[in-house]
Parts: sequence; C-alpha cells; structure tokens
Amino acid sequence: MPFDCTIRPGEIYKIPLGFGIEIPDGFAGYVFPRTSMAEKGITCELPPIDSGYRGEIHAIISNISNQEQEILKNTRIGQLIITPVVIADFVFEFGKSRGCGAFGSTGA
Repeated sequence: MPFDCTIRPGEIYKIPLGFGIEIPDGFAGYVFPRTSMAEKGITCELPPIDSGYRGEIHAIISNISNQEQEILKNTRIGQLIITPVVIADFVFEFGKSRGCGAFGSTGA
C-alpha cells in the first residue's frame, strides 16, 4: 500500500501499486486478497490483468465489513497470481445437441 487510508464499510478503492509487469500471451494476472486482510473484511476484486496491458498495476479493494478499516502505508494488501488462460470459441447457432437446455438439463 503506497499511502495510509481509511476505508468505510461498503467502499471500494483503486490502489496504484507502483509497478508494472509484462504478462506473456496465454496468461493473466490477478491481485488476490491476503488471508490477513480478508479476515478483517478487506478483499481484492479480481478483474484480470491481461497480457496486452502495459500500465501500472492497481489493486481494487473493498471493505465488506461493517467497520471502518485503517490501512497503513506499506501494508501488504494482496498477492499477484499469474495463471494460464484459455480463450473459448464462441458459437452463435445452438442447434439441438446435448447440453443446450441449460440449468441442470444435463442431469447435474
């Protein structure tokens, strides 16, 4: 965390982290919450950092507790996780094949 802040219940903050990263094609990065912060009600949202992004990385954090949370400068608020990503092929004609009934139609 690059500065001190107080986050009220229900607030969301976009926190600049002061660094960038080049993520290879086929991968995405996510700033996951740290357990110590999550148990206080401070969670990280998980929008992907895609391989084409070259700007500063930000953490988007939310206070889901019912109390104000003070976060001091240099507090570790999240952890960067890089994972492989598979891009699906989209279809626009659905036909009558198995699996098109949705919401439990396959017996699950």
